[in-house]
Amino acid sequence: MKKLLMLVLLSLYAGMALAQKEATKVNIEITGIKPDSIWATGNNKAFFTKPDQNNRYVLHYSLDKPLQVRVGFDKPVKRELTLYLEKGAQLNVISDFDQNSSFSGKGAEETKLLNECIQAYQTAYQAKQKEIGNTILSIEDAIKTYCDLGQVKLNMLEANRQKVSAAFYEECKISFISDKLSLPIIFPRYYVTPEKKLSACIPPSYWTLGNEVKIDDKFVSSANYVAFMAHVFPVFLSNRERFEQGTLDQALSTEEDLKFKIALLEKTYPEHLKRIALFEMIKYTIGKSKDLAQLKPFMDDYIAKYATEIQKKELTDAYLKMDKLSSGKMAPEFTLKSLEGKDVSLKDFRGKVVYIDFWASWCSPCRYEMKNGSPKLHAKFKDNKDVVFLYISVDSKIDAWKKAIADDKIEGIHLLSQAKSSSDSPIAKAFNVSGIPHYAIIGRNGRIFDNDAPRPSQDITVTRIKEALNQAN
Repeated sequence: MKKLLMLVLLSLYAGMALAQKEATKVNIEITGIKPDSIWATGNNKAFFTKPDQNNRYVLHYSLDKPLQVRVGFDKPVKRELTLYLEKGAQLNVISDFDQNSSFSGKGAEETKLLNECIQAYQTAYQAKQKEIGNTILSIEDAIKTYCDLGQVKLNMLEANRQKVSAAFYEECKISFISDKLSLPIIFPRYYVTPEKKLSACIPPSYWTLGNEVKIDDKFVSSANYVAFMAHVFPVFLSNRERFEQGTLDQALSTEEDLKFKIALLEKTYPEHLKRIALFEMIKYTIGKSKDLAQLKPFMDDYIAKYATEIQKKELTDAYLKMDKLSSGKMAPEFTLKSLEGKDVSLKDFRGKVVYIDFWASWCSPCRYEMKNGSPKLHAKFKDNKDVVFLYISVDSKIDAWKKAIADDKIEGIHLLSQAKSSSDSPIAKAFNVSGIPHYAIIGRNGRIFDNDAPRPSQDITVTRIKEALNQAN
């Protein structure tokens, strides 16, 4: 009995030792600059970490498939690197996160090549940007330009194929192809005008883009590929099918568009890819829909035909969360400190229409809207005391928040909901803010009028605010 127990314990310890060996670890030493922390993103997760006693940053991962991880910092300057991690990698990084980086340990060659590919693309992109200047490219030239730029990474990867693992090569190739085709596939919609319909914005060369797409279950381990196949390639499939039907210029509602794309994916994708892509597509649409009741049949159908228990729970939770924030529901109550240090609550503005701007000092698009969109929007309602412009910052640092307000001379009521990282703050969570800038309109009765409102710079924003003003309680 003792021998048996000893064997069990030895097996357990051996398994623990093996698991430790298979754990993925990254040691990062930053030279020439000293940020107080770094962020890391990958696998739909993000976190901040501070240096250890040796002034090194140590990241731990438990992986069952390869993962690309972006690491970087925003202060005192913005810099980042991309790491390629396989199960059991032990990667050491010494870098200034700018021009000088060295990598050692298991996974070094792969990470080195990945960053060289990215740098080559950025150099080519900047050169092309300088060459083009303010010229507005034709749709044909735009598609060719971005396909050529995307090919830069693929060419470098192919030239160095023998230096890296087969897993890395396959992962990056499918990821780079996805990157290369993403913008060209969605470009035509940006060329549509009242005078020029979508069908007139698609050149013959557009239809050849689909030739490079690999429709295969074996690539679903790539997050880039899954995102492309769930959100971008369906646009191509839809455009092609509707072009052949002669219906490309007919407007579709969100629900009609989703139904059409689901049908295309069901007949085009193999089983595993189909399940994952449909799940991602439906979940994303739930998060953006202004009429959830119209989407519920699609969610229910997916759950009945394809969903695992985990997917079922995730979709149901997402639906219920968004339902609480749909038009007509009471807005989440909150009380926050103002710039002047006073407590301000949403209920203080009952009887008025509130336009909420979720932002942060480090968010460039947020700051752009505040400088270029907000002053014009404010001017439209300068004599209307029933409209309130409420700015809720998710800055983690109070000084940065105050400085941005002073620098940009932002008018309005300023509140702070401090974030642990990125936009992770209590109020942002309450309003389901996954990224900033984010805007919401609250009606006079304290109910949500639009939790995905247009930006200050958009003409329709004035119309939406006026609609909220005229809405019956």
